[in-house]
Amino acid sequence: MLWVDKYRPKTLDNVMVHNDIAQNLKKLVTEHDCPHLLFYGPSGAGKKTLIMALLRQMFGPGAEK
Repeated sequence: MLWVDKYRPKTLDNVMVHNDIAQNLKKLVTEHDCPHLLFYGPSGAGKKTLIMALLRQMFGPGAEK
């Protein structure tokens, strides 16, 4: 396992860098209203981390599989 994957935030509550975006995503999850989303930004900006945390919050820990 890569170091980056081992220490990646697992939930939207643990995301520190994009806190405002994480709060908006949490609101979408609690309202069960998740439209089509487009994540963009430079390499290493945290897009995959936000998406994986969002999927875990919506579908539980089995979302990675």
